[in-house]
Amino acid sequence: MARVFNYIKATWFGFITLPVLLIIIQFLARELHLTAFGVIITLYKGHPLAINYIVRWLLLIEKEAMQGYNLISVILAWCIGWIVIADWVRDIDAVFGGIFLTYFAYILYLSWYHHYAVIIYFPESFYQVFASLIVAFIASHFSKKRRGISLFERLDRAGIKVPETYKRTTNVPIKCPVCGVTILSNAKYCWKCGKDLEKN
Repeated sequence: MARVFNYIKATWFGFITLPVLLIIIQFLARELHLTAFGVIITLYKGHPLAINYIVRWLLLIEKEAMQGYNLISVILAWCIGWIVIADWVRDIDAVFGGIFLTYFAYILYLSWYHHYAVIIYFPESFYQVFASLIVAFIASHFSKKRRGISLFERLDRAGIKVPETYKRTTNVPIKCPVCGVTILSNAKYCWKCGKDLEKN
């Protein structure tokens, strides 16, 4: 059941995140005046953007989306989105599945809700999918290699020394060896009889 939830989570995040990222990339290109450097993204033309138009760009079925920096912006939106989603979901199979499910969810959204005739060309309509699979795999690989820093390591780096007795691992719950009561924490003394649990 958890695996199914991961697939749903990855697909949902992808479906929502990618259009937002594409708009942010367009916004940044305009606000940073990247046109002075030849970077021209023509998603926004001064009138409100319809979500179905953005989705057509994300699927690379809009002819304009296949040109120059427009194509780069779409691929960049997919790659950034799936790097972030891979870090959130932390299940590479669900992320790979989510990439394809998001792609097909966009197709269903256009064809069922907007009655738009979706025509897909191979491989042109899948450049962003291939790029997303590659970056998601790389992001997942580096995420596994990156070990989390424990609280005690963070405190140690800050110069705060924690006694070793606080760092010991204990499987809870435990039973008091004297009175047999269940103890649900990493306690030093039994809450019922007062036995020192660190002295066995």
